[in-house]
Amino acid sequence: MRAGDIGCKGIGQLAMFTGIIEEVGTVCRVTSRGASKILEIETGLELAKGDSLAVNGVCLTVVEIDKDRVAAEATAETVKRTTLKELHSGSKVNLEPSLTLQKALGGHLVQGHVDEVGKIQGVKRSQDAWQMEVEFSPKFSDLVVDQGSVTLDGVSLTVLEKSSAEKLTVNLIPETLRRTTLKERRVGDKVNLEFDVIAKYVREQTRLA
Repeated sequence: MRAGDIGCKGIGQLAMFTGIIEEVGTVCRVTSRGASKILEIETGLELAKGDSLAVNGVCLTVVEIDKDRVAAEATAETVKRTTLKELHSGSKVNLEPSLTLQKALGGHLVQGHVDEVGKIQGVKRSQDAWQMEVEFSPKFSDLVVDQGSVTLDGVSLTVLEKSSAEKLTVNLIPETLRRTTLKERRVGDKVNLEFDVIAKYVREQTRLA
């Protein structure tokens, strides 16, 4: 399985997202179902069994609904290759239901297929915004450009600067900090990274040319 394949395996559907977080949910319980993990999440979102839900940027399938809680299933491979393995009761998570034709594309096209786990190398705080520097694998360097798009823990962000072949900086405005879990991130923390799907297709076509 390729890194880009980490995400949901919905019921006959291909889910897409925008990277605009609709709610921060709370993990109530994490249990095992065979080799998979079941995440029980407290949320006010209107969801149905079988729906796709991005949890910290990872596309999962809702398998159970119970009042103000949903259960989403993550395969063993997904847990292994994302930050979902670090979740526990009380963890806050970014939530976004899948994109519909009635929903505005406020961010960019996001698949919920995590490419890799990055590491926060620096956080500069100011009154108006935070600048967050994230380290990633050099093999993804050609997918990162200044003013391009990237997704951190499910949040659609603009690359402020690509400072090297393995570091990028994003700008977090107060509204983003207020509405997501990124305000809780510190130096050394890990984040799920998804690079721009359009850049991936361009790279692949360039290689084949």
